[in-house]
Amino acid sequence: MALTKKAEKTRSRLLESARRLISERGFDHVSVEDITKDSGVAKGTFYHYFECKEEVVAELSFQSIQTIIKKAIDYDGDVRERCLYYFIELYKDASWSGVRLVRQWMKETMEAETPDSRTRECLDGIRNTVMDIFVTGLGKGKGELRADAPLDMLSKLLMSHFFGVLTIWCMMNGEWDIVADADVYAKTDIQPLLNQGISKADLALSAFH
Repeated sequence: MALTKKAEKTRSRLLESARRLISERGFDHVSVEDITKDSGVAKGTFYHYFECKEEVVAELSFQSIQTIIKKAIDYDGDVRERCLYYFIELYKDASWSGVRLVRQWMKETMEAETPDSRTRECLDGIRNTVMDIFVTGLGKGKGELRADAPLDMLSKLLMSHFFGVLTIWCMMNGEWDIVADADVYAKTDIQPLLNQGISKADLALSAFH
């Protein structure tokens, strides 16, 4: 059921307070009470919109990913640079959400029995965006994928590398700064994989930055 304008405003205040407080203190150092106090919303009202603090972060991450998707597709650069930007931003969002939330999201995605769950929607959104990034400049020359490039295979390979990094990061309980190393991860993965779909002539003319 759609929220009234007043209810939507209240929900937005809770989300804005949660985003700011978690960014300042970290997920584990922000309570539901902190969020409601900062937003001026009663604690009981919080539970009218969200079941728990984790659900707030899941919603914030969902909103963040939608923004990242739009920026990645419109990013001014060739296919490798667009993918590089996209995956680095996703790593940043994962770091902000924290290991516990990323673990939970991956677990729920793997256990989802229907394709219309919110976690599955995020997963499909990530893959669809990779495909959109590919086709934005498909066959248009220097630094872009060839018209006959194996898009489905390339998207699956990039996804496997991206989620491989996230999985190891979660297994090691976030012992390293995934954002600090994101540029290296993305370049190491993206360059050789996408080179399979870019003509040799284009590669000779365009260095990967």
